[in-house]
Amino acid sequence: MKYLLTILIMLLAAQAFSITITDTKGITHEYPYETFFKLQAGQFSTSREKDGVVNTQNWTGIRFDKWLAEQKLGEFARIKFLSKDRYEVSFSRVEWDSLTCWLAYAESAKIFPKEQFRIIFPFLREMHWVRDVDRVILENKKDVPMPSKLYSFSTFFATQELMTDPKPFTRMQGYSLDLFLADLSDKPVKDIIIYSSDGLIQNLIYPSQLSGAVLELTTEGKYNLKSPQIPGGMWMKDVVYLQCDNSAVIAGAHLSKMIPLAKILSWELSPEAQVRISKDDSRESYSFGDALGEPMMLESADFFELIP
Repeated sequence: MKYLLTILIMLLAAQAFSITITDTKGITHEYPYETFFKLQAGQFSTSREKDGVVNTQNWTGIRFDKWLAEQKLGEFARIKFLSKDRYEVSFSRVEWDSLTCWLAYAESAKIFPKEQFRIIFPFLREMHWVRDVDRVILENKKDVPMPSKLYSFSTFFATQELMTDPKPFTRMQGYSLDLFLADLSDKPVKDIIIYSSDGLIQNLIYPSQLSGAVLELTTEGKYNLKSPQIPGGMWMKDVVYLQCDNSAVIAGAHLSKMIPLAKILSWELSPEAQVRISKDDSRESYSFGDALGEPMMLESADFFELIP
């Protein structure tokens, strides 16, 4: 009886709102919020530690990954979740298939207001969660070309202006994307791939999402992305790789990140892959493994290329 009463309350709270899922053919499917209340509810918990104190949260919702598979909306290569305030989280199909995803509509038996459903990944940090989820987009594979040229951060940014308090940001130093992206690609609209040290990847568009953006250089020598065009929760910390169309820059201390990147971005590197290093008008080639084992060699190069 208590369970039925709870469901009735949820149905009243959920009227007139829906989640929109766009499939790979561009067809939209509307799912009223009451759709999810009618499904068998499940409970799960998440924990986080702050200042030595572990806080546990208890949630109610449905296993969204399993539910989505049951809808048979077709194969997809990437899934995106968007909130009403433009917060966006996306995963490749390889990443998605390894995750547990919940659509939560209550915390500790307290039902959320009717348009505040949350996408929660219990084993990922909260920056990967989406509050007030509004849309889900399924995308076909978008080819990300292997960069034709790669530069180390130290080499590339030595040629760029380090700005103090670049507007609209204050109390910081950083490099303006408006300026340095022009040295990586001359296209007016640029495809940007950004990868952080903890494995978070974003595919963004310049200028629509990155006009006025800055790559902040912290006192610890890390690079943080900040953009006035996207919510602060999407600002990436400790960026170690940035690709702009066919050129890329990578942090010398994180050259080994090219291995998971190659898998995520479907670079077709054979076991015989090589790295060709250009320095002072000379070129030398090394096996991919040997080159990664000598990071200073790549970091000091004018640029280097991957030869599949």
